[in-house]
Amino acid sequence: MNGGIMGTWRRQAALLAATGLLLGATSCGDDDGDPAGDGTSAATDPAATGPAATSEAEATQGEAPAEGEGITLAVNPWTGSAVNSHVAKVVLESELGTSVELVDIDENATWPGLDAGDLDAVLEVWPSGHAEDYATYVEEKGSVIDLGLLGPTAKIGWYVPTFVVEQHPELATWEGFKDPELAGLFATAETGSDGQFLMGDPSYVSYDEQIIANLELPLQFVVAGSEAGLITAIQQAVADETPVLLNFWQPHWLQSQVDLTEVELPEVTDACLESAAAEDGSYECDYPVDELYKAANAGLEEKNPSAF
Repeated sequence: MNGGIMGTWRRQAALLAATGLLLGATSCGDDDGDPAGDGTSAATDPAATGPAATSEAEATQGEAPAEGEGITLAVNPWTGSAVNSHVAKVVLESELGTSVELVDIDENATWPGLDAGDLDAVLEVWPSGHAEDYATYVEEKGSVIDLGLLGPTAKIGWYVPTFVVEQHPELATWEGFKDPELAGLFATAETGSDGQFLMGDPSYVSYDEQIIANLELPLQFVVAGSEAGLITAIQQAVADETPVLLNFWQPHWLQSQVDLTEVELPEVTDACLESAAAEDGSYECDYPVDELYKAANAGLEEKNPSAF
């Protein structure tokens, strides 16, 4: 895949964005369909969807003979994963004539799917949550292969709107949340006197419940249900100037529209990384920086050499 179209598809992203395809893909991972905030999308851009664009795509496909079987790509429940997979689908189908099926699946189920061959590839893996999967499927079984880095460096963490830290500087670090009065600023009817800690999709790999318990913070872990739920909570909190504490990440398009501050958690240690890999429940550190990578079923090269 490093030498084929799936290893180089990111170079096509700028072209696809110019024709509106990138925004069209992003809308699949975000309810408002307009993460760039400019009111446009492929669905409303005649240049991206009109007869000329259709003819061009058909012509390109006509020049690209398909080699091997069609492939399946995983789409995990966040915008970045959806963008990666949709852009790859466009490039593979238009440049190689390879049929691509996109499969919506949570990140935990992705690895068994790759192992079994039900999925051919996933184009965005956050390594901090999958050390055990990597050890099992890549290093031990050899049923999944590491396709190399995706490109972006990413980071999961605890975030609050910046105005919260400006009003209460103690909340710039986790130690500020040890104070029940300060933690209570984030309380809701559901959490009583404890502060609310908001998580997105319940399938996301996270250590927040462990961090809260092991640092003995007066917070309760609450699930918003989706990335869209997190985004709505942030936007509403900023509009109402009410505190919210949540699991979020960067890069993310919302960071360019809303001023968020990452809460400083205890420094990542080897003991914490070992705890994450062992899933022993003792994690009490910050999230490490993630070098996102791609992975595939080991049989993909034989199944479709051209796509690989």
